[in-house]
Amino acid sequence: RLHSAPDLAQRFGVSTRTLYRDLDLLSAWGCPIESIPGREGGFRILPGYALDRSILDRSELAAAAAALSGVREAVGGRDLDGAAVKIDALLGRPRNRRKSWLRISLAPGRDERRLVELLREAIEENRLVQFGYRDAEGRRTERAVEPAAVVYLWEGWYLWAYCRLRRDWRLFKLARIEGPKTRMERFEPRTEPSEDAWRSVGGGRTDLRIRVAPSALARFEEELGRGFGTPDDRGGRVVDIRLPSGDWLFSFLLGFGDGIEVLEPPEVRMEMAERARKTAGVYE
Repeated sequence: RLHSAPDLAQRFGVSTRTLYRDLDLLSAWGCPIESIPGREGGFRILPGYALDRSILDRSELAAAAAALSGVREAVGGRDLDGAAVKIDALLGRPRNRRKSWLRISLAPGRDERRLVELLREAIEENRLVQFGYRDAEGRRTERAVEPAAVVYLWEGWYLWAYCRLRRDWRLFKLARIEGPKTRMERFEPRTEPSEDAWRSVGGGRTDLRIRVAPSALARFEEELGRGFGTPDDRGGRVVDIRLPSGDWLFSFLLGFGDGIEVLEPPEVRMEMAERARKTAGVYE
């Protein structure tokens, strides 16, 4: 059966321009769409073609659609758009009427979104990226890196890349990157230390023993999960836990105020006390 572009656009709640783009994506992904020109023409799928619905059941497709929606919101891209069109077709409902029990939003800020797109193109084309980078203390260095992946980690966006200045793999927080630009120079992709090396770069992990006060217990469990540690005589819990090292660790723990006390290791306890004193000094 033939359908005109305006009819299809109205049915799926999209603009005609978006409809043509989606039809192109479907064709690129192997769906045999026939275009008939003329006043009585339109679009149709060739007879005998059917999507294979046996790979995933409906609930699995809906979960995949929700996850994909969150990623598309963050990074966009023609390939992700094409995947979304396919999943929507398998679900058998218009894009603007999707309902799912799972909704995910990973979108970075507007500036970071532009940076993600720049990095995506550089990664796909194996091009060097140059930028200024400020560390947690505000020191700025100029970097030339071989980008490998954009990573969402620790509630933020990072670039996983080989740094030519440090001659090693590094994670760069996107919010600290200044003046990024893609260079014409191409590089041969390096072998990464391991498949998940990016998870442990940037200071490793620190083993801690902390006391969580009753007033902070609900938030602590919200952030890190339930069932940690053992009850103490104050109504809180004593918890042994491993967390990412570096400034993130201190920012995270200090964010609980007096609701958390670091018991071990002593060097972390001392650093917490020093940072707390400096903060208190601002208000004296």
